[in-house]
Amino acid sequence: MTTRNYVIDGKPFDVEIVERSGTHAVVRVNGQTHRVKAESAVEKATVSAIVNAPVARRPARAAVGDVRAPMAGRVVQLHFQAGEHVAAGAPLLVLDAMKMENTLQAPRAGRVEEIAVGVGDTVLQGALLIRLA
Repeated sequence: MTTRNYVIDGKPFDVEIVERSGTHAVVRVNGQTHRVKAESAVEKATVSAIVNAPVARRPARAAVGDVRAPMAGRVVQLHFQAGEHVAAGAPLLVLDAMKMENTLQAPRAGRVEEIAVGVGDTVLQGALLIRLA
């Protein structure tokens, strides 16, 4: 199995090639399995180029006010709404990863400028969750 990470229009995608056979492939994209088929030589070449493309790297550092997912998981609780002020260390949200709940805290005091996720959303490691101003 081959796993690649892509960032398309700022959104991260984890793509795992589960199986390849000629013009067919079974791929898992962000946890969802798909069977794909290239219909023509051009499409086959395109699929091959995508599968063998260099991995797109996520930004190594988040902006000062960004709270990013330390691991892939599902958002199960939000403690604040956009516009509210938070203290340093205040719980911001709960992320369920591998059946364990992880409470993410504010890295610093500030105002919640943006909440990029909702309860029930599945996120990848490094995904923007909350932006503090």
